[in-house]
Amino acid sequence: MNILKSVIITCTLLFFASGSIASESTSGTGTVAETVDSGGYTYVRLEESGHWLAGPPTDVEVGDVVEYIFAYEMGEFHSRTLDRTFQNIMFTPRITVTNLVRAEAHADASSVSSIGEELGITKSAAAAAPVAGEIEPLEGGKTIEAIRTEYEQLNGQPVSLRARVMKVNEGILGKNWITLQDGTGTEPENILLATSAELAEVGDLVTAKGIVIADVDLGMGYNYKVVLEEATFSK
Repeated sequence: MNILKSVIITCTLLFFASGSIASESTSGTGTVAETVDSGGYTYVRLEESGHWLAGPPTDVEVGDVVEYIFAYEMGEFHSRTLDRTFQNIMFTPRITVTNLVRAEAHADASSVSSIGEELGITKSAAAAAPVAGEIEPLEGGKTIEAIRTEYEQLNGQPVSLRARVMKVNEGILGKNWITLQDGTGTEPENILLATSAELAEVGDLVTAKGIVIADVDLGMGYNYKVVLEEATFSK
């Protein structure tokens, strides 16, 4: 269960780190055969596949046609609030009712929610993203755009950069995961995820130093193009 919990927490990081880091997610539609709300989540069983979805609180009824995005299959998952174990459950940041008659009633019910809250994980607030040219590049360092472009050549090498701390997620897979932006690159290639034993404050402008690691695979479809590991931060 500890491994499964860690992977679920990693999925949470994806949804709150500007959403472009992992791949192989699933999106689709289905008819609601069964639904239940518990612990701040809506659980939906799809009639066509028999799979369960878990997402933010959504007003759905049996017979509704729903659309889901960026869903990641977790396999067996035990809900503490329901005291129930689900097989082949998929976690999604949004469940949207697509029946024309009822869709309008759900316009405000599809906001992104933290899947990690049921597991006791607290996420930080986001900082305002820097605009192009706002942050002066570090002399002798790299920009996020350069790191994400040259990540294969930089693999295993130390780099430094000046960037703003956008998000901080503590204690995931034994590390703190810090999301950085410096105003370079275009979405979704404008963020860099750093892992560290240190913590940084959201909104701080920092000099980050670490080792570039390319093609990080955490298993179960969680693949990271590039991560800055063993990062340290100074102002």
